[in-house]
Amino acid sequence: MKWISTIKKIGKKAIDNKDGMVILFGEGANKDLEDVSVIQKFSDETPVKGFVFKKGDTLTVDGQTYVANYVGPIVESNMKALGHATLFFNRPIRKAPLANAVYFDPDVAQPLPTFKVDDDIVYEHI
Repeated sequence: MKWISTIKKIGKKAIDNKDGMVILFGEGANKDLEDVSVIQKFSDETPVKGFVFKKGDTLTVDGQTYVANYVGPIVESNMKALGHATLFFNRPIRKAPLANAVYFDPDVAQPLPTFKVDDDIVYEHI
């Protein structure tokens, strides 16, 4: 099953390629959250209310596909309620990872995705 969201806005402080962390929120985020987040809107054809995302599932952005190697226990509920998750690229899983975090396989050869307004984010439950 696939869910597709479209990037609607990118906050001024949302992307730090050195950090490898991206915070996602839906369109209802407040101004403070908007400044540090990528704002997404899910397609009507793939409504977020049925969202499922587990370890081994994939996320595709900017033509790059990433495999989740950790999905926090509240990622699905936060995505359904708020369009929210925190994505970590090219970083090892912490001993106590965030409950709303998704860590992707740390492949230093794979570039970090480029997030652009009007691009899609494709979540695929394998």
